[in-house]
Amino acid sequence: MTIKKTMGWLGITLVSFSLATLLAGPAAAETTIRVAYGNQPGEPIDLAVKQWAKWVDEESKGDLKLQAFPASQLGSETEMIEQARFGSAIITIAAYSEFMDSVPDLSVIDAPYIADSFAEKFKLLDSDWFKQQNDKLNAAGYRIVVPNVAYGERQLLARKQVSTPQDLAGVKIRVQNSPMYVAAIKAMGAVPTPMALGDVYPALAQGMVDGVENPPAVLYGGKFYEVVKNLNLTHHMQNIAPFVTGEAFWQQLSDDERHILTETGARFADYASQLIRERNDEDIERLKAAGVTVHEVDIAPFREQAREQIPASFPQWSDGLFDKVLGIING
Repeated sequence: MTIKKTMGWLGITLVSFSLATLLAGPAAAETTIRVAYGNQPGEPIDLAVKQWAKWVDEESKGDLKLQAFPASQLGSETEMIEQARFGSAIITIAAYSEFMDSVPDLSVIDAPYIADSFAEKFKLLDSDWFKQQNDKLNAAGYRIVVPNVAYGERQLLARKQVSTPQDLAGVKIRVQNSPMYVAAIKAMGAVPTPMALGDVYPALAQGMVDGVENPPAVLYGGKFYEVVKNLNLTHHMQNIAPFVTGEAFWQQLSDDERHILTETGARFADYASQLIRERNDEDIERLKAAGVTVHEVDIAPFREQAREQIPASFPQWSDGLFDKVLGIING
């Protein structure tokens, strides 16, 4: 074959290769999703998110990645939820009461004393009512990836023993700046005092507040036991934490990616809930060892007062919502 013919065939081959490359498009790049949460490194949520990331990596053969960002590194919970809604590749921990403005009825899941256990509360997530609310949330631009992490039971650490709602008259209790948490502590008989969790220790030391409510892991981790010595087991909330992204971003993912996130997310929820349950008992023992007296509380009068007052605190709820939700839980 002559040099001229050889060069001709080479040219045809190069052109064919270039056309094939163009038609095939660029090689598929891996998808990386940031997972944002306020919990500190080493806490159950942090450990569980990192395990979730391993499962996602295994199931996707490295094509889908979760990158953990603990300790509010990317911003506050509210900021992350909004970034997700506007299309960022973010999954963030949330609370159902965070959606008060877009889907008000969902916030009832966080109401105090609406259930006596996580098992009862999980009935809501399996109901037609929840499916309807979830559809509204999708229409508002959000997508719940994991609906059911049992985040922990909230208890009350205070200067004094609390046995009845009357014991909380005039007692200032720190709460997060959320209408539901403010209403909950008010319904229990105390004076809600919103502030950032990082400001609680000096506020307790200076007498600005008389107590703080949270799951035992947070109460121990914040070293609040150095200032106040009475842990009152009020069991006022069973926190279920959803992990949320934006609907626009969710629709950009492939069917396989959505399936992997949903399937591994269910495993993540079980694993996180297990770690939190184990840590809860351990941290109550740690609080005892640190000199805290633990008081069992008859929650009946607190439950009765909360169920009377909470529905009136949220006129934006649908008519009869509270009773409807109680019917699902008790059904």
